[in-house]
Amino acid sequence: MPPGHPAVQQPSPQSVAAEGVRTSANIARGAADICHIDAVKIARFKAVARKSFTDAPDFDGEWNLGYKEAQSTVDRFAALKTSNPQEYAQKIGEACPALTRGIDESTAGQ
Repeated sequence: MPPGHPAVQQPSPQSVAAEGVRTSANIARGAADICHIDAVKIARFKAVARKSFTDAPDFDGEWNLGYKEAQSTVDRFAALKTSNPQEYAQKIGEACPALTRGIDESTAGQ
């Protein structure tokens, strides 16, 4: 760091874990509402996230927040389905297999 430059504070393990929980919930919401991935798979994914982010001080609160934050994405896809079905089909054709694969990989053996 140059002299006089403020040090960048590293995020706490708790804040990193909380962000991981919110991101996981966001992924789960897209997987459930856009890709229609099985609720059992989503529940397993949430269980894996809970085990992975043990430093999160309020897992359920962060999960609920992340799930709600994904509403704008869900709304965008719903609007796209109506306004441009071809683009909608292309986007879910790209996103959904990747989401399914990622969830399957993260929950393998669960």
